[in-house]
Amino acid sequence: MITNLINTFSFHMLMHPWVLWFALALPLLLAAEWFARAPGAVTVSTGETLAQIRRDHFSIVRRLPAVARALGLVLLLVALARPLQGLSVQKDEAEVVDILLCIDVSESMKAVDIGGGQVQGSRLDVTKEAVLNFIQNRKQNPDQRFGIDRIGLILYAKYAWTQTPLTVDYGVLAHDVAKASYQLGDTSKATAIGSALGLAVNKLRKSEAKAKVIILLTDGNNNFGDLDPFTAAQIAKEYGIKVYTIAAGNSDQGVVPGGGFSAFFGYQRIAIDTETMERIASITDGRFFRATDYKSLEGAYDEINQLEKTKIELGDYYEYKEAFVPWAVLGALLVIGSIISRRIWFEPVP
Repeated sequence: MITNLINTFSFHMLMHPWVLWFALALPLLLAAEWFARAPGAVTVSTGETLAQIRRDHFSIVRRLPAVARALGLVLLLVALARPLQGLSVQKDEAEVVDILLCIDVSESMKAVDIGGGQVQGSRLDVTKEAVLNFIQNRKQNPDQRFGIDRIGLILYAKYAWTQTPLTVDYGVLAHDVAKASYQLGDTSKATAIGSALGLAVNKLRKSEAKAKVIILLTDGNNNFGDLDPFTAAQIAKEYGIKVYTIAAGNSDQGVVPGGGFSAFFGYQRIAIDTETMERIASITDGRFFRATDYKSLEGAYDEINQLEKTKIELGDYYEYKEAFVPWAVLGALLVIGSIISRRIWFEPVP
């Protein structure tokens, strides 16, 4: 029974300096109380009568205030150590996934053929609006800039680069998405889908998360880079990375302002390679989405938002109830009772 009682409680401040000093001083106080001469007592040489009184059973009763005071001090010491009842460690867990957003910023993303969103503009403008909503929806609390899932951003045209590393700071991520712009000069004339996919796989392959996802958006076809998209997809599959692909554009032949020989007419046409996108998704057990307007583009990101997730431990927290009050109250009552009883009934008379 005593063992169960001890196991019920844990002491939060048992090693606090004040508690230790009080615990060390308590035996000295008790010893002084027990051996000290009663105040007002007189020592006489012929004390046979007084000695007889001291041997009487009343001498034991007279010690009750001291015993009560000592017991009260012990209970106050226990209360000072702050006993906690039902103390148990709980694991705080959350479902998370590591996500890399790959967004095409090549010249073809200038085409104005996706409508329906709040932002009226090019494919890239509408894409950024959908991606920003996607980021916002990953937050647990819409008013905060942070989320639990780690999300990063890769931009690509002729070359691919990491714009935002994997982070839970969605404020920085949203800022980088909003600032994404078309590439100028020769870098805008090609789309290296394989390079973007390979870079994303390289970033995720060392991730400790069991759920790793790449969301690859393009409106063109792979026409540059040394890494074949299908080879990159096979590598992604080996590392357990799913690739969700989105082909953005209202038609298979995107009409883009300016560029090339057709600049004489003011426009050029760039094909959207949906077959390659479908195959990439199929290899990695992902899904392919065809976004011809803002609603379907936003729907693709919303559906991806329902991805499988994995639990991670965010830290430990403790469940307990404060249990010092009964100890403190009972200890105080014993000390007060010892003082009152000593003054009323047991005050020694010389």
